[in-house]
Amino acid sequence: MLRSATLLGSSSGRNSGDAALIAAIATSVDKACGRNLLYEVPTIRPSYIRDHYPDNVIPVATMPWNFSVKLLGIPAWNSIRRTDLTLIFDAILFDRSLFNPLFNFMSTLYLFLPKARKAGRSMGFYNIGAGPVSTRAGRRMLRDISNMMDFITVRDEDSMAILRDIGVSNPRILLGADAALNAPSASDESVLPMIRRAGLDPEKEILALNINHYIDTWAHAAAPRLGRKKFLEIYAAGANRALNEIGSQVAVITTQHADVPISRELVSRLDPRLKPALISNVRLDHMQIKGVLRRVAMLFGMRLHAMIMASSELTPIIGLAYQPKVHHYYSTLGIREFSLGFEDFTERNIAEHILRGWARRDFLRSHLKTQIPRLQARALAAASVVAAIDRGEDLDAWFRNATNAAER
Repeated sequence: MLRSATLLGSSSGRNSGDAALIAAIATSVDKACGRNLLYEVPTIRPSYIRDHYPDNVIPVATMPWNFSVKLLGIPAWNSIRRTDLTLIFDAILFDRSLFNPLFNFMSTLYLFLPKARKAGRSMGFYNIGAGPVSTRAGRRMLRDISNMMDFITVRDEDSMAILRDIGVSNPRILLGADAALNAPSASDESVLPMIRRAGLDPEKEILALNINHYIDTWAHAAAPRLGRKKFLEIYAAGANRALNEIGSQVAVITTQHADVPISRELVSRLDPRLKPALISNVRLDHMQIKGVLRRVAMLFGMRLHAMIMASSELTPIIGLAYQPKVHHYYSTLGIREFSLGFEDFTERNIAEHILRGWARRDFLRSHLKTQIPRLQARALAAASVVAAIDRGEDLDAWFRNATNAAER
């Protein structure tokens, strides 16, 4: 019987998407197991975990004075040793800046997890996004880590393809969906006053914009970078063209603290006659941000989990893909044509992209009503695996049955 689990991901306390993942994993696993487990969350911001989750979700501080560099240090290692199960979640399995523990966690996992396996600890990938991996070392690390897992669930078919391509042979692997699809959100009663305080009328349509400070640095390896100034010039010009035709209210919504400065700059470049508002997750927690996203008429997003949180509330979404994982999500939804790549990033294309999405927002909402429940159910498969471990079931048999059921 399981009593506790360590959740290893990008738990900064500054990213609404990561925060929503933690909430969704804990609530889904507890429901599947029929009782509350204790969850330890290594994090650089313990106060966020203490203030925004129930008492069975506790922070493990990973600051330098805790003898830690993000996950690389004594606190995370002790948590892995202390708990019954380690769950790796989110999209931390990539090889950019592979040996920089301030940015990349995969090399830390490669150091810790073999030792944990030898010590008899259970571990699994919980609806992970895999890649990108383009280096020999990165592919080897991801393959070796994957093969030592007790189970793997991935959030999309592209992640499954990446694992197969690098030679992962672990038979306990299943297609799931992003855990944040099942994250809780704040009620309208608490969200509507927040929207009004931003200067918006929640009873009228709001077009939401979401950008991030990475711009196009993940989008294509060889092409010249746009740079912050040029990105904002093109994006704002395209958005203004579309917004002046649409005539709706506009809000720039941030889901990551690091995106607030560039988002403020975007607000300053939008047509002042539109009275653009900024709604920031510096002030709102992940449940409140998700509730706000439920109330907008459409989101044009860059951050993947901004779009996942919005679409899980059946809010129409269109995207600008700063990483392949954005295209992957739209493909999973069956609306790949609504995800714009940076190879097509021009003022005209931005305007047309927004206008096309706005014109088809009723179609998008209707489409999400058919797709989101299916993906939410698929995302719960990972919690069912944990419950099977909790009951002491034969995992090989469990995965055979689950695979056969998925193929029917």
